[in-house]
Amino acid sequence: LDDTRVESLERQQGGWRLRLQTMSGASTLHASGTILSAGAVGSSALLLRSGLSEQAGRNLRMHPTVKVVALFDEVVNHATMGVPVHQVKQFAPDYSFGCSISSSPHLHLAMLDHPKQEKLVNQHWRKMAIYYAMIVPEGRGRVRPLPKMRDPFVTYSLSRKDMEVLARALRDLCRLLLRAGAAKLFPSICGVGPIHTENELSLLPNSLPKHSSLMSVHLFSTCPMGELRDKVVTNSYGRVHGQERLWVADASLLPTAPGVNPQGSVMAFARRNALRLLEHDL
Repeated sequence: LDDTRVESLERQQGGWRLRLQTMSGASTLHASGTILSAGAVGSSALLLRSGLSEQAGRNLRMHPTVKVVALFDEVVNHATMGVPVHQVKQFAPDYSFGCSISSSPHLHLAMLDHPKQEKLVNQHWRKMAIYYAMIVPEGRGRVRPLPKMRDPFVTYSLSRKDMEVLARALRDLCRLLLRAGAAKLFPSICGVGPIHTENELSLLPNSLPKHSSLMSVHLFSTCPMGELRDKVVTNSYGRVHGQERLWVADASLLPTAPGVNPQGSVMAFARRNALRLLEHDL
């Protein structure tokens, strides 16, 4: 249903009643079974708003990422490049490197930590690209619904070790890019850079400061699957503990940060659990 938001779920005889908010107002939908695929934030928030799981939202995990913009003497970018697939896994599982989407608007955003150099994007964007260092952290976060608020409150904390590993990963990434021919590097730390040589890598901190520009696109683990009901949200096949005909099928099932793009794992578990549902639970 387009332009429709599920506000809450309520158990009823023979299935579930979903309270909806549409463009024309509130309504309800009745379903014999319900599968939540709203992502690590949405699925856990919906379970919490509906009072269906006390464990939901307590174990938000992600891959914190620090970036650096590299300027080369040769062309490395083009208008339809998209997200390049080359990566470095030599230092995994602690951290890994890759290339991010590097369109002109994304380059402008990435250069906001270096406002005096942002004009380089207009002149040399074809010779620029954004690279990242991604870690598997100790830290974790939480998803909490707030009264009368449409969206939940999401928090995440990084440990001191996480900030040190991010700094080490950034330094190794910069060293790699310099040896690959980068002429200038602009790390996502305000006031640090540009970096031209390996000797200048000493300018990078041993632990990232709090004002560093970090990001993540991988979120999971808010509805982890397993059989220990006091620690997880669903059983090993995605059915919510203590509930009938209610399942979760998205990245929130993954019990921890995998250290790689979770798409393949999410797809594999979704197929496995769907086959189990068809064979045993319908």
